[in-house]
Amino acid sequence: VKTAKETGALISYDPNYRASLWKDETTAVETMKSVIPLADVMKVSDEERLLLTGAKSYEEAAEVLLSLGLKLVAITLGEDGVLVATKNGKEHVAGFHTNAIDTTGAGDAFWGTFLYKLSQSNESIEKITLDMAAEYARFANAAASLCVENFGGIPSMPLLADVEKRMKMK
Repeated sequence: VKTAKETGALISYDPNYRASLWKDETTAVETMKSVIPLADVMKVSDEERLLLTGAKSYEEAAEVLLSLGLKLVAITLGEDGVLVATKNGKEHVAGFHTNAIDTTGAGDAFWGTFLYKLSQSNESIEKITLDMAAEYARFANAAASLCVENFGGIPSMPLLADVEKRMKMK
């Protein structure tokens, strides 16, 4: 990661906390926090937001994470969508109404799709506006809403055409 950062690569970070994979919560939090200064963009779940910042509100958590050097933060809120934040502000982006049957992979569908849209912009992270981030989040919410309508993380990843179709529904 350090080498990639030194060469100018955009560093994305999704801690993807799973308690059973760690010796204890303290070790997990310390290790996850140690990576934040190397990242440019970060996605955290509601649970990770609380673990990493202790902030009571999503807005406060976003401020804490941005203060650590991140350029863009996305705090996923399940069916309630996502809070995206940049140095220019914060915006709550509503989720899509869906018939969820399995949430496995929803965060990965969201973040992978968000990063896809970010990469397609051909803009440096410093030029990504809050409006742009919110639009990427809407698209990513569409992908996550499709993902939860099927079973299994990998088999439920949606096709680009399906995400584009879902976007037209809202």
